[in-house]
Amino acid sequence: MAEQREPCVQTVRYDQCNSRIIVDLTNGCPFAFPPRLAQGLEVASDGELDAVEVLGAGYGLHWEALDVDLSVPGLLAGLFGTKGHMAREAGRIKSPAKAAAARVNGAKGGRPRKQA
Repeated sequence: MAEQREPCVQTVRYDQCNSRIIVDLTNGCPFAFPPRLAQGLEVASDGELDAVEVLGAGYGLHWEALDVDLSVPGLLAGLFGTKGHMAREAGRIKSPAKAAAARVNGAKGGRPRKQA
């Protein structure tokens, strides 16, 4: 039943030129993501990324040498790892608004000290 509602992986490959994992889904839609976003793939070599396999009925991706498994429904939902990994990644986001807020905060003397 789920196969009729949820797309799963038909093929997967690593595109070295664009540094993207490209997943072709059974509904005909492609999905691509940069491996540096995914937990366990951040520092993988091109050769390691090339060795991606489809898990089970097409609901997962697997890298044997890296011991990394990623859920395709999770990836489609924008989840590239555990909650802790996602929180660390969110803290690294750089945007003009974040940079402006940091400058304003720095002009005030930085973060306020914690009260005991």
